[in-house]
Amino acid sequence: MPAVDSYSPCPCGSGQKFKWCCHKAESYVDRAMRLERNGQSEAALSALNEGLAKLPDNPWLALRRAILLAVLDRTTESREAVDKLLESHPEHPGALSIKLRLLQASGEIRGAVDLFQDLLAKAVEQGKPAPAEMATALGATLYRAGFIPAALAHLDLVGDDAPAQIRAMCDELRTTIGATGSISPWLKNPYALHPCPADAGADVRERFAEAVAWAGRGLLERAAAAFELLSSDERAGRVADVNQGLCRLRLADHAGAVAAIRRGLASAPATTDAVDLEALCQLIDPEVGDDPIEEVELTWSLRDRDGLIRRLREDGSCVERPSAEQEPDEDATLEFALLDRPRIEDPKDVKPGDLPLVAGTILVEPDALKLESFDDGRLNGLIDRLAAIAGQTIPPAQPRTKILGPVSRQSLVLDVACQPPAGLPIEQQQRLVSELGASRVQERWVETPMAFLGGKTPAQAGRDGGFEVPLRAALTLLESHGDWSGLVDWDGLRARLGVPPEPTLDPFDVELDDVHLGRLGRVDPHGLDDERLVDLHARANAWGLLDVIARSAREIATRRRLLEREGFPTLQVFTELALDAAIRGSRDEALGWVRKGRESEPAARRPASAPSWDMLDVRVRTMFDEPEAWVPEVAAVMSRYEGDAAGMQKVLSHMIELGLIQLAPSPEDPSKYVADPSMLYSLLMRYGPRVQAVGGAPAGGGIWTPGAPAGGAGGGSGLWTPGSSGAETPADKPRIILPGR
Repeated sequence: MPAVDSYSPCPCGSGQKFKWCCHKAESYVDRAMRLERNGQSEAALSALNEGLAKLPDNPWLALRRAILLAVLDRTTESREAVDKLLESHPEHPGALSIKLRLLQASGEIRGAVDLFQDLLAKAVEQGKPAPAEMATALGATLYRAGFIPAALAHLDLVGDDAPAQIRAMCDELRTTIGATGSISPWLKNPYALHPCPADAGADVRERFAEAVAWAGRGLLERAAAAFELLSSDERAGRVADVNQGLCRLRLADHAGAVAAIRRGLASAPATTDAVDLEALCQLIDPEVGDDPIEEVELTWSLRDRDGLIRRLREDGSCVERPSAEQEPDEDATLEFALLDRPRIEDPKDVKPGDLPLVAGTILVEPDALKLESFDDGRLNGLIDRLAAIAGQTIPPAQPRTKILGPVSRQSLVLDVACQPPAGLPIEQQQRLVSELGASRVQERWVETPMAFLGGKTPAQAGRDGGFEVPLRAALTLLESHGDWSGLVDWDGLRARLGVPPEPTLDPFDVELDDVHLGRLGRVDPHGLDDERLVDLHARANAWGLLDVIARSAREIATRRRLLEREGFPTLQVFTELALDAAIRGSRDEALGWVRKGRESEPAARRPASAPSWDMLDVRVRTMFDEPEAWVPEVAAVMSRYEGDAAGMQKVLSHMIELGLIQLAPSPEDPSKYVADPSMLYSLLMRYGPRVQAVGGAPAGGGIWTPGAPAGGAGGGSGLWTPGSSGAETPADKPRIILPGR
């Protein structure tokens, strides 16, 4: 390691010059790092310990030792090393940064958030910006842990003055969270703090404004404490409680957030804002009610793993779930769904109530069989069934039981994981599942005790009265989070429970900026002018609102003046419509959108967009048809753009998205990617159009490939790739070099 310049910042992160900080430790750190690079981790640790024996209070040595212990998975020792350093250097920035990372790595989310609040407070006091790298890393950790509002709040602390690389990482993560359709819009909505009531006293208004200012700078713990002190005020207390809850929400304190927000909502008018805040509480509330169900894991040892796998695959009530790995190891864990009854083989006259439901998950590990399920009264029956299926492949002993934790009954009542008959078209399968879910809502959900109703069922709460806000919130969430296909009469259900329908939003004068993300689906796109329609569509894409994307895209597709605008993303709109139809199982509708999109594209843009339309057509067909039906079309598209470099580049990009071509960094040049079309090659070999000699006789059994000479002279043709000069044998992996991609 080259010597550290004496007047450069010390590598320990103290902020001091190296000459006046850790220069005496340089030889020990240098030796340790060389040993570590050579894979001699224990020897490197010994070198650091030797240095600390002579320089026991040196931050650089202590931090290098803590980092190395963490790399060696000796997390407890690593934490102890950092804490010991902080005892003698309580304000050391490098030690605090390492401790924050260790807390995140060990899953101590609240500890990491609290420490970051301390670091942020110090930065604010010193007039410095928020520590952007720490905020981004913590935002990523919070996102992975499921604390979505807290993740977005921490990412919002990264300002324009942050390093470009950190800003790019932050923006990418924020975009990912926003566009993920499976995350509820009630979690992503940017809730603003409520203003202080105008009739509050001057002192209260001043303290309220100070708390709001702290929250605006990210000092959420300080702001929450200030709002808590204001909660007893007669005029401002209710609003202060809500604001305290929103601050605690951004601190990943979901229990504290729910308690404070609901205190603020008590006796409040049943406004849409109150309903949306209660919906948020229902999503994040960790309360499982007075009568939860235990999730359990049962484990048996194995006698004959191969025999067990064979028996599971042969049994009609077990369904193997495909592995995420393309080429799973022989000893990889296999997963099966255990159904409550055998699969339906004859799809004729199947009703929703006939569908086999998933009762548990079977995991076949290298040396153990596991069953994960819920102890809801059916567990003993599931144990007996699985033991009968396994037979002699497991010992005749009771399984070991591990309690995974309690779950609320309300979280399971709408679970409709099931196995529709494989012989039914996708559209009919989805219809059956939707009908099953709709019947669960109208028959079982209304009679299930709910924690947010104090243990009452929705039907009881509706009869007793006084539960308008939580019932409206629950119904709003149900309606917006499911694909009900018009199968639930929501107005009728609301009337049955004694709550009014949700107010409509007049498209004539609606301000989209003021609409909660979860309520954008209530805006009728047909009534919007062009600019607000485009805005609605953009917002829906930015926030992953799949139903709003489809509804706004359908309206855009009717407005020729929009589609013909210079630079308007016509292809994107019709791609969304085609994929929406395909996901709903409607092949004809999906292909119809592709055709309409081609026709709607202005003539001047058609040559450039033609390859993308062709590949969109292929993409839809891959979702419904067997390879023998769509692979020849892939070959035809490749042939069509053989002499068009720009067109072929687009075709290849779409093939990469479809997984037909795999990308990996080039070992020779990291700025390039090696594209491996082995999957595409294999498909063309098996399903591609055959070369025909004159008279219709097969010509050597080769496959037709774009640019290949008819007749396959020379021992059969290989896969054509841009720039390739000849055929390759199947044993050679064909590669495409894409510069700069």
